[in-house]
Amino acid sequence: MVMKRTTSKKKAVKKSPKKKASKKKKVQQNTMLREAILDINKEISNISKEKKILNKQISSTDKGLELSRESEKRLQERIARLLEREASLKEKKKRISAKGDKLSDRLLKVEKIRSELSDI
Repeated sequence: MVMKRTTSKKKAVKKSPKKKASKKKKVQQNTMLREAILDINKEISNISKEKKILNKQISSTDKGLELSRESEKRLQERIARLLEREASLKEKKKRISAKGDKLSDRLLKVEKIRSELSDI
């Protein structure tokens, strides 16, 4: 903490007490400066610790984000494979359905012929 000096007019006193008083003031100022420097160093240390913690959190978040991106990529590839398989199965269903329709038509023809033969 920095304190402003206030100057005031003092009466002339013997030189020796004045020197002692000025030495006391210098010692007090040095003490206050040392305390201020210690406080600043503590604050710098605290800020450095917070910075390390934040950097670790950022690193952890980056790793999590990268894992999420990899997972998303794998899932997108899986979806693409499933869509291809779905398209293939739809085509197969369409062919089987067409075959089923042909078989139904043949069965109807065979039954028609059978009924015509049984009528004869």
